[in-house]
Amino acid sequence: MAGVDDDGGGDSGVLESLVVVGQEIQRSNPNAVAVDVLYAFTTAFFATLAVRGFWPAVIAALPLAVLLYFAWQSSRLFLLTNVTVIVVAVAATRAGYMPL
Repeated sequence: MAGVDDDGGGDSGVLESLVVVGQEIQRSNPNAVAVDVLYAFTTAFFATLAVRGFWPAVIAALPLAVLLYFAWQSSRLFLLTNVTVIVVAVAATRAGYMPL
């Protein structure tokens, strides 16, 4: 019985995630998409700044914290998108693909 409950909970979580994605797509008009892209670009900029050294990291810390807080308050999907943007931006900067 425990296995059935675990599978049911997993399916419920996936279904809930799909509903959230559907809601995000449903609200997407051209203006909302443009703002979301600009938001992700700004997050990526501060992430690349943060890996440049101590003082750039100090400068980027507060804006990154605020951007992630707003993303968290918006939706899980938007927070996941921003965290993914940070990881990709840091990896690309460390690899030398995104110089400032």
